Parts: sequence; structure tokens; C-alpha cells
Amino acid sequence: MNFKLSALTALAAASVAAAATTDITPYEIAEIEAIMEDAKTHLFSYMLLVTSGKYKLDELPAGVVDVAMAVISNDAGYTSLFTEVDFAGVSSMVTELPWYSSRLLPEINSIYSKELASSSLI
Repeated sequence: MNFKLSALTALAAASVAAAATTDITPYEIAEIEAIMEDAKTHLFSYMLLVTSGKYKLDELPAGVVDVAMAVISNDAGYTSLFTEVDFAGVSSMVTELPWYSSRLLPEINSIYSKELASSSLI
């Protein structure tokens, strides 16, 4: 099972669980999932942002580093960390990334469409 398929399965379960306890929207989940997938594929680009000083790890939205570390270590329970994420900060940050329009937005929309489709099947 590839990362996206397993992530979508986890997202469906997480969105049901999250809906009961938080106000995390399917679009916010799609944003964080797209960032994690993109970071895995283009890690060097993200490292350049940090080393150039454009972003500092301690200034990233709350919870993002914890989710990233869980994804990198293949922790299947990473979606449980979504309740700790500052999604307003993620939404603000993601649009500032130089590759937002070219890489992230298409991926966000793809994941979001699949999330909506899978949640309507539950």
C-alpha cells in the first residue's frame, strides 16, 4: 500500500474521530497531508528554507514538527497528533511557500477531493 492510499485510509478514520473532538476540517487535513507528502519528496527544498533563515523550526505552526517527525519515522498513529496542530498557522504558512501554486495546491486539492469522497462513503 502506498503512502497516499494509507494516508487516505488513516485520514478517513482520523476525520471521523477528529470530528467528534475538534473542528479540524477535511481541507485542513488535506493541507497537512500535502505538506508532509511534498516534504518527503522535496526534503532538500524545505531544508533550504530553514537554513536560509526564511523559516525557523521553532517558529513553525504548533504541532507541525511533531507530525513531520512521526511521518518520517513511519508512525501509523501520526494522525492522532493533528489535534495539536495550529491549522490556522499551517494555512497561512503554506501559501507563502514558493512552490505552493505549482506543487502544493494541486496536491491539496487532490487529497481534499479524495477525503470528501471517502468521508461520504462512511
